[in-house]
This record gives sequence, structure tokens and C-alpha cells, in this order.
Amino acid sequence: MSGFEIVPYEPARRADFLALMREVYEGAGWSEQEFDWWFEQNPAGRFSVSLAEVDGRVVGAAAHSTARWVLGGRDADVAATHHVMTSPAARGKGVFSALEVRNDERSAEAGAAAAFGFSNDASTPIFVGRLGWERVCGLRLWARPKRPIRAARRLRAHASPAGGVRGAVEEFGPRHEEIYRRAAPGWGSHVVKSAEYLNWRYRASPRPYASFSTARGFAVVGWNVFKGISAGLVCELVGGDGLRLLRRCVRAADADVVLAAPNAGERGLYLAAGFLPTNAEIHLVGLPFQPGVSLPRGRDAYRFSLGDSDVF
Repeated sequence: MSGFEIVPYEPARRADFLALMREVYEGAGWSEQEFDWWFEQNPAGRFSVSLAEVDGRVVGAAAHSTARWVLGGRDADVAATHHVMTSPAARGKGVFSALEVRNDERSAEAGAAAAFGFSNDASTPIFVGRLGWERVCGLRLWARPKRPIRAARRLRAHASPAGGVRGAVEEFGPRHEEIYRRAAPGWGSHVVKSAEYLNWRYRASPRPYASFSTARGFAVVGWNVFKGISAGLVCELVGGDGLRLLRRCVRAADADVVLAAPNAGERGLYLAAGFLPTNAEIHLVGLPFQPGVSLPRGRDAYRFSLGDSDVF
């Protein structure tokens, strides 16, 4: 394979991005609708995609999207890196690093204070060892089993998992924003979520979600396949009545297990709802861009939900 070239994304290359995703993820990937929803319809800010090509063929891609944050107690634009993908034929040639460096440069030039990413065992050494990113914290996954015997049988039979969520996503509005405002002063660094953002993230999404609310709080549950298992996902849990809302999420998930990533002060609540910590952990890595910006360290310095990851 000859040398590759990093080129900016253009709308005409959307099909190339999606074809690469299907190649890298062995047939799985986004639809055109999901691509447009995640990038072009996101009300939180800018997005950028860089492509790596060889002789006009796309062999790599990487994306950044920007959101408003409270980072270390200050309002800031923060980039999230996701879907850094390299064709199997192009791996080991520096494509991953070159794509991420280019997106980092573009986000820094646009004024982002920092970038964060959820990395796996393969990508963490590249981010940290080669690109100078920092290990920020780990997000321990907690699980509430629902159908463990059925899941074990399906895994032994190599059968495809099925499931979803029962219910719909309500329209988010001023009441939900007020619940957020009351809860946020006790949080660490976090994504700022307006009603507009929540309606885009869950109500307008092509992915399956359901939401529940009381006068004091609200929750969102989703569904996906995690390590071959049908998994419900606690994507948001905000405000009061947490135990009641968690139990509603568990009931609504047509899944073998329900997953969550409890934040500081929530672990007792999840234990009461039947969740237990697992050995699975999502790695959070980050890179400050602007002078004077430093990244808080440790899980309890952040408020994260599974809904903050494009994976879920």
C-alpha cells in the first residue's frame, strides 16, 4: 500500500465513511439517518470528520463533535473524539494517529478547551503513549441481571441477541431543565444538557430509548448489544426519586442485563435497585488544548452517563 493522505470530509463522502464503518465493524454500522442525526442535527455544536485515503479509496476516518461543558468549574467548549477507524489493510501504518492529530488541530483552532474520548484496550496505548493524551479515569460498569440463563444459552448457540425498550421518549422542556439546574451544583465536570439537547439526543434519535419522569427527577433507558448480550442501558438519571426511576428503567428494558455507570453519591442507590459492579470498565482519556486548561483526575471529578458515549 502506498502512502496515505489526510483529507477533510465533504458531504459527498458520507457513503465512503459508512462503508468503512461496515468494513471495520464487520457489517455493523450507522445508517445515513444515524450519521445525519449524530453530526449534522446535533444542536450542541460543531463536528468535523477527517478521512485517510489511498489512491482515492478511504482507508481511515475519525470524527470530533463539540458540546458545551462545565470543565473544572468553568464553562467551555469541549470536543469528543469517536469512531477513529482504520481499514484492516491499512493498520500499523500511522493512519489512526494522523487522523486524530488532524482533528485535534482543527478542534483546538476552533477554540475547544480540550478533547475527551472513550478508549478501549487497543486504542488507549495509542492515545496515551503516542499522542500524549492523559488517562483521566475509568467508568466502572454496573449490571443488573434480568435473563442470565437465556443469555448464556444464546451465547453458546452463537445466536443474535434481540430486545429493545418498552415505552417512548417524552418531550423534554423547562421542567427537565429546572431539575438539571437544581442537581448540577453538586456535580463534577459534565456535559451541559438543555431541553433542546435532550430532545435531540433521545427523542429524535433513530436508536431505541424510553424516558420516565416524576416531579423531582427523570431517567432515560436505551438498548444495545454489549459483548454479544442484549443490554438495557441507564443513559440518564437526574434529580430525585432515583430508586423509583431506576426500577422503571429495569422494567422497561427488554434485555438480558441492564448496565449503568453510577456517579459519585449514586452507588448505594444502584445497589438498592439490584445493580452490582462488574470487571468491565470504559477508559476515559483527554487532552487539553488551550493554555491554562487542566483536566480533573479521578472518577468522582466527573459526572458521566452512558448517554454521553456515542457507543450507547
